[in-house]
Amino acid sequence: MPQRIGYLTGVFDLFHVGHLDVLERARQQCDRLVVGVLTDDWAVDAWGARPFVPVIERAQILEQLRCVDEVVVVDGVETELLTGQLGVATVFAADGTDGVLGPDELDEVPAGLVSVLASGRGSRSQILRAAIDQRQSRSSVA
Repeated sequence: MPQRIGYLTGVFDLFHVGHLDVLERARQQCDRLVVGVLTDDWAVDAWGARPFVPVIERAQILEQLRCVDEVVVVDGVETELLTGQLGVATVFAADGTDGVLGPDELDEVPAGLVSVLASGRGSRSQILRAAIDQRQSRSSVA
């Protein structure tokens, strides 16, 4: 029986427990989990801001997780890469976990491949970014 390959993509900047939860839940629903890490340029285009952690370091963090079987650096979601080269059976989308693409950001992927994961516990990248920005503005005033 062939392995059921799942795929989840995101920026994974300022890695936190919310990211870990969604990765673990995705891995429970497949035999092999491939994670796409979106490039710094993608983040700048989509968010208007460069990630705090460079893409190569974000990929290295993900490679160390037991729930992740393979990491690929990507500059978007390409159905041909997913279904052809990687052999993906399910593309996981996150419902409310920022930094991980949601169903509205996967409109290029055939609907039959997309599975939405419910929100889990955890930190939010926006909260972490705001705290860092606040600290930086306080230190620049002092």
